[in-house]
Amino acid sequence: MKVSPKIVLALLLMLMLSSIAITFAQPISAGDAQNSVYSAYKSLVDAYNAGADISKLTVLLNQAINLTSQAQTLAIVNPVQSQALASQAQGIAQNVTAQAAAAKLNGPAISPLVLVTLAVVLVVCGCVVYIYGPGLLWKGWFRFRKNYHVAIKKSPSKGKGLAVTWEEVCAVILGITVIIALVATVPFFLPRGSSEQFSELGVLGPNMQLGDYPSQVVAGQPVSLYVYVGNQMNEPMYYDVMIKLGDNNTVTDPAPITAVQQFSSVVPYNGTWIFPVNVTLTQAGLNQRILFELWIYNSTISQLQYNQRWGQVWLNVTAPAT
Repeated sequence: MKVSPKIVLALLLMLMLSSIAITFAQPISAGDAQNSVYSAYKSLVDAYNAGADISKLTVLLNQAINLTSQAQTLAIVNPVQSQALASQAQGIAQNVTAQAAAAKLNGPAISPLVLVTLAVVLVVCGCVVYIYGPGLLWKGWFRFRKNYHVAIKKSPSKGKGLAVTWEEVCAVILGITVIIALVATVPFFLPRGSSEQFSELGVLGPNMQLGDYPSQVVAGQPVSLYVYVGNQMNEPMYYDVMIKLGDNNTVTDPAPITAVQQFSSVVPYNGTWIFPVNVTLTQAGLNQRILFELWIYNSTISQLQYNQRWGQVWLNVTAPAT
């Protein structure tokens, strides 16, 4: 029996369409979204190191991180909603990856060569003004005021007036052009990472101030605090703040216990991240601790890594009144 080529082609087409349908039918998990977020972060850092502007991409990536966090929270109680949020987060993360790759190829909006050329032109113009400016200004002054009569008038004041010459004006213009040129070009020639690199973690009280922490709470009553994170690591950082509950015997730095809450965000270089937290302690006891640990995503080893930054709030927890 001879099989028609058209039938073979139709069967192949049906197989391709069915495989595509099966691929799209597979639900997206929160883990899949998280992996896409990590890949997008790597692309974001690469684009930043290439000199691209990633401010808008950072905002988009943080949206994907928030959606992924919601998907992880709903994974057990509402799987359908979790998959929908994870799918949305993965789409945003993949979009960030694509745009970051394009931004990396395009590089900075103004190349160093163009900026240096503009700086050189600016300095040359300043030199021309300094050399030829006073003569031209004096010639113009004489041309427009050659018919003026000059008379000497005694001043009633004994103090000398402030006189500024054209030479001094042109010298100031030259100085300004040199300063502008240096400020505009020096950052392009300084090596990245030459300054001290560090991260900041702080715990703030309910009024967003240091030190105004509650000292005693009732079991089951939420404790409202704020967390401050600062990035001085010379590149965008993927930070993860883990909140853990312990007591006077808990080992710290880091605490070998499971986190009760976890918050994530990409913070741009020289940027800050402040967010509220509400922690509830259910067991009464003295010298209870809320621990805050700062972790980072290390793209080299592709996993979260403790950043050796931690803080704590001591509390005495009393049983609720009966």
